[in-house]
Amino acid sequence: MIAEDVKKQIFEDLARHRYSVFQTIAWDAKCRTDLVEALNSHGYVHFQIHKLRYTDDQYAVVLADAKNSIEHLVLEREYSIQRGFLKKKMPLIVAGLLIALIVLYASKDQNLMSSTIVCLIPIVLGALFEYSVIKDQPQSLLKGVFKRSGIALLVILVFAIIVLREGTICLVILMPIIYLALLLGAVVMRFICFTLWKPTTKIYSLALLPLIFYFALPDLSQHNYGQTQREMVIYAPQEQVFKAINHIGSIQAEEVPDRFIFRMGFPKPIFGMTEQRAEGMVRTIQWERGVKFEERVQASHAPYLLSWDYQFNENSFPKGSLDDHVEVGGKYFDLLKTDYQLEKIDAKTTKLILTIDYRVSTEYNWYSKLWVNYILTEFSDVVMTIHKHRLEQ
Repeated sequence: MIAEDVKKQIFEDLARHRYSVFQTIAWDAKCRTDLVEALNSHGYVHFQIHKLRYTDDQYAVVLADAKNSIEHLVLEREYSIQRGFLKKKMPLIVAGLLIALIVLYASKDQNLMSSTIVCLIPIVLGALFEYSVIKDQPQSLLKGVFKRSGIALLVILVFAIIVLREGTICLVILMPIIYLALLLGAVVMRFICFTLWKPTTKIYSLALLPLIFYFALPDLSQHNYGQTQREMVIYAPQEQVFKAINHIGSIQAEEVPDRFIFRMGFPKPIFGMTEQRAEGMVRTIQWERGVKFEERVQASHAPYLLSWDYQFNENSFPKGSLDDHVEVGGKYFDLLKTDYQLEKIDAKTTKLILTIDYRVSTEYNWYSKLWVNYILTEFSDVVMTIHKHRLEQ
């Protein structure tokens, strides 16, 4: 309820200025009804109630003919009154549940990496989350977008870990693009709200967009081929370097340099050896967590060149050794060919060049390739550093 002395001041201001600014600690449905009834009882029918922008407890009653008198006031539509948290957020909760069901269906359909899931859904979530905040706090500053998008990202991560059982590799790779999509949705929604503001719960129907796009759009993924190259100078004769890259043997944990890719969840190399078989030379490679695959040597010209392609089977990557979406030789990524080139600098110095050819197949290859290039370059550096330390001891 609004105090009687405040009402009295409002009536005096309206009679004198055609508008009145007043302060109230709590603004709820009862306060608004009480004020409207009091205004009606004094003969005021055509008026609007606004909230002063950038304040938490100041409001204004403006008569219909007072437009020229309020130009100095920074007003907002009084499009929200205080209600219970659950009632206010129920449309957002329902929209979130709908989107969660879409994601669960995509997971069952083995299509979580589609651009609808990875890009469009975060844009929609960012927009709806921002709307649910600014409709109640229209004076909310732009800097709060980053914090709120961070909260939305945290919710997505919790859902991905607990419900979807996603691994850390996928989560780390997708976090930046999801966060940027959340920010984009939030910023666009702010622009719409503060430029063309007409508050309505119909805005939550945006949650239907991912459903429509998921079933309406075809698979837009394309094969894209790339290459990484890393070189390192090793202070050892060319012949010794060539022998070392063929006969790696067991790799001790302390030999493997600490890199962020291993903190992401990639297994470390533990063994490598080249052997002659009836079908030709084959390199056997082992990583942590039971990962084991073979590399078929396509060219071996000692001591200048060693080149191979890859042979994976259903047992190469045991379940849990890598995230399903980053499995080598899988739907989204594959290693094609790798070669070592050895350039003699002098009798005791060799330049070792490691080149890796790969294939990436997503609907956002421009982003996927950034991560693939980074991961392969880091892994190349790890392997070459192991050779360098062994040969230079």
